[in-house]
Amino acid sequence: MSKKNGFLSKEVEHVAETIRDVGFCVVPNLIPPKRCDEFRRVLMPILKEEKKQNLHHTGHQRILHLLVKNPIFTELLCHPFVLAVWRRYLCEDIICSTMTANALWPRSTELYWHVDHPYWTMTEPYPTYPLTGQVIWMIDDFTLANGATAGIRGSHRTPKLPRLAENWTDEATILTGSRGSAIFADGAWWHTSRPNSSRRTRFAVLATYIRSYCVPQENMRRQLEAMKNPSEQVKQLLGGNQYVPTVGFPY
Repeated sequence: MSKKNGFLSKEVEHVAETIRDVGFCVVPNLIPPKRCDEFRRVLMPILKEEKKQNLHHTGHQRILHLLVKNPIFTELLCHPFVLAVWRRYLCEDIICSTMTANALWPRSTELYWHVDHPYWTMTEPYPTYPLTGQVIWMIDDFTLANGATAGIRGSHRTPKLPRLAENWTDEATILTGSRGSAIFADGAWWHTSRPNSSRRTRFAVLATYIRSYCVPQENMRRQLEAMKNPSEQVKQLLGGNQYVPTVGFPY
């Protein structure tokens, strides 16, 4: 059986086909649990340091500019199975649109139903062919109690924003899994996170990949400039090879 990027090509194709059909797919045990513990140890002090300015009233807190805060996260950015899936699903020259961590503090409430960038910047109906895909890394176990992500099957083929607000729908699927697993999803899927009724903060790392001709959500090239000795792969994923206009005006 042939291999692609060190993983069975049939497994990559299965995940890509599931995303095309359903809109999302949970892949178990992509990284060891002990590695997740290391990511958590890095994230926790940053979370506490930035709590005053970044904690939302819902109990959700985002850690931005993750790659320049600690190079350990380039491991997730460049994970070979992740890149193989998105190169199969989107295109070979994908770039990173945004990479952040998200924490749900205890007693956090449900998030509103939404789609990912760039769809919320576009006039409806937006294109139904895929522009972007997201990986949600489970740094902690995702459970029914601690705010696991939920998504609606087939919603990625609906070229409009969800009008569900925070309301729950029985059409949704709650995506649970053990730490080290990951959710792969088309960026147009309708999704949310459930309330965290547990006593422990729940962490995830969110990485979004996009076609290279699209405008990324974050200024990734600016982050690339702040990194020390990035690999060629990191340079490419952070837009170092992306076309930008350079001819001055007038010309």
